[in-house]
Amino acid sequence: MSIAQNLEKNFVSAVVYVHNNEKQIKYFLKVLQQNLEAYFSKYEIILVNDASTDASAEMIREVAESFEKSVVSILKMSYFHGMETSMNAGKNLAIGDFVFEFDSVDVDYEQELIYEVYKTALTGYDIVSASPDTKKKLSSSMFYSVFNRFSKVQYKLTTESFRVLSRRAINRIDASSTTIPYRKAIYANCGLKCKNIGYKAKEDVRKIYSYNQISVLLLYQHNFYIQLHL
Repeated sequence: MSIAQNLEKNFVSAVVYVHNNEKQIKYFLKVLQQNLEAYFSKYEIILVNDASTDASAEMIREVAESFEKSVVSILKMSYFHGMETSMNAGKNLAIGDFVFEFDSVDVDYEQELIYEVYKTALTGYDIVSASPDTKKKLSSSMFYSVFNRFSKVQYKLTTESFRVLSRRAINRIDASSTTIPYRKAIYANCGLKCKNIGYKAKEDVRKIYSYNQISVLLLYQHNFYIQLHL
């Protein structure tokens, strides 16, 4: 990974969803911290621990203590809330000019992609996401198909590993009165410029989803489908 000579002056926040990720979290945090340290003069990492029952919390504390120059905050959810509610809680704590959202801690992309997504946002996009070329789950494919069919926005939903949002995008979303609980649907409908960057996923990385995560995703998809037909 190349080191930038002139560090970015924008303050960036990285909000990370964690739920029973003891096998991946240490490596992910090291990759994330190295990239933020290499390219940004000011940044923070917010880890949202969604009631993990494994050793994720211990792993997080262990790694965070080794980051002497990094600001790391841990938001512990009192019980399992699911990704959408947990990530919104973490985003509400973020103070960055740009906010990264990492829905997964699986690093199935080249590390430089993190900075590439940010640099793309500086070219006139308020929301930039990164998507793997892997096959979508049936539940996700069905939801994306419904949304993309009935939505009139140009930005089409797909599986995303992470994204970056400008402060303008966050402010507009926070000011809206929408009740759709699914973040990507809200982002696609916010009226700001969005861009998706596809990448070839590493074959040796497999995404791990808990039963609860899948169940909650299906619930959000069902609720959104109902709202489309009201």
